[in-house]
Amino acid sequence: MDVSNNNPIMQWLVFITIFVFALLYLFYKKNFSYWKNRGITYEEPSFPLGNLGFIMRKSFWDFCAELKNKYPIDYVGVFLAWKPALFVQTAELARKVLVKDHEYFQDRYLYSGYSDPLGSLNLFTVKNPIWSNMRNELSPMFTSLRLKKITELMNVNSEQLIQKVQKDYIEKNESVNLKELFSMYTSDTVAYSVFGIRVSVLTGQLSPLWAITSHMVKWTFWRGLEFTMIFFTPAVAALFRLKFFSSGASEYIKKIFWNVVNERKSKGTTNDKDLVNHLLKLKENLKLPSDSNTELADNLMLAQVAVFILGSVETSSTTLSYCLHELAYHPEEQEILYKEIDDALKRTGKNILEYDDLMELKYMSGCLRETLRKYPPVSYLDRICNKRYKLNDDVIIEKGTPVFVNVLAIHYDEKNFPEPNKWLPERFAAISDSDNVQFTFLPFGEGPRFCIGKRYGMMQMRTALAQLVHKFKLVPSVPREVETDPYSVILAPADGGSVKFVPR
Repeated sequence: MDVSNNNPIMQWLVFITIFVFALLYLFYKKNFSYWKNRGITYEEPSFPLGNLGFIMRKSFWDFCAELKNKYPIDYVGVFLAWKPALFVQTAELARKVLVKDHEYFQDRYLYSGYSDPLGSLNLFTVKNPIWSNMRNELSPMFTSLRLKKITELMNVNSEQLIQKVQKDYIEKNESVNLKELFSMYTSDTVAYSVFGIRVSVLTGQLSPLWAITSHMVKWTFWRGLEFTMIFFTPAVAALFRLKFFSSGASEYIKKIFWNVVNERKSKGTTNDKDLVNHLLKLKENLKLPSDSNTELADNLMLAQVAVFILGSVETSSTTLSYCLHELAYHPEEQEILYKEIDDALKRTGKNILEYDDLMELKYMSGCLRETLRKYPPVSYLDRICNKRYKLNDDVIIEKGTPVFVNVLAIHYDEKNFPEPNKWLPERFAAISDSDNVQFTFLPFGEGPRFCIGKRYGMMQMRTALAQLVHKFKLVPSVPREVETDPYSVILAPADGGSVKFVPR
């Protein structure tokens, strides 16, 4: 067969390919001089991923840690693929970006395209003006009165958590995966908080929510890559129409939500304690753009459900896992915490501590807050500059530039926390939950976009920790240094984390 006639075509294809790659390379090289031209210290990038060449090999949490170690300065430039971004690394600059000059940094950088309604319309990702409206409407969901009612359920779930530990990890001597165990616990709590569904995966029941959350907390290579694109290269995420929540999880959330709504309508019942009821009321009063339709209102409701599930399960399970790990390696601190819990039980004459009792446990708060300092689930806070901004006399941030607050740089700064690599609960034992310690403590963010579920998350961790520490001694079962999961955008222990439970 004579293929000589195809040679010119092949030559042209090769030429075009080389030409396109050459143009891309020149574009990148020119772009990579962005911070150099502005006299700003920066991490040397490489073609074509800029400073993201580590993805899927180590976590972004580790990247932030290495950045603050290598550049112990106020700010440093990086390149997210071809996109220049600025990392600020002091409490003073964090305050400017998050609060003082919030009008310049109202939205997050991550991809939130309308081809992905649950991913783009939730309170974490949605942009102004819908964000501010939703924020105001959702805040009443987290009042002290509501939390007191939910704490009753959290305590019931914590009792079932104790039973599972006794049955599986003591009597059967199985090895524990802390991340999975606490994901089950928080999943049971969230099922009721969101849908009013009282079911326990901890006791082996079939939980409709565990079908979603068990997928959410398992970071596979492809899910990790998808999230990385969404968070750090939104243009690529938009091109491939990536999803914040998988199609399967999105459809399952919709199915559960509307099943609950339709069942309540048919029976004429309601539940003032859960998010579904609150969102239905919100839908009636929500102020939306004049050209919007019913579908937008429905998607807004579903998006809040999805992000509440992810946020409640993922961050609390991670923090509890690291907290138990540290307590296992700090027997003296563990005994101080045990005595505080035991004294409270004797003083109140109760078998289980309730909301007000738990709030009085200052050392417990110190243990949780110190864990959040040393292991903040999210190592950065991202914003995008929406108009030209003067950071200081030397730095002008152009419109469209991503700005990241490096939380790890602030949490591990010797000036803020002496001996930052040590786990010292006494740092926070006398500090209230609402105190950000002059912007040096930022695990929940700060400013208008701080985490709305902060108090909910802290309480579900308190209830579990109070019962676990009172019933069991915690003994180390894995090396002290815990590797992070390279596939996870949010901090997670690589193997889930583990301790040995010993009955008291």
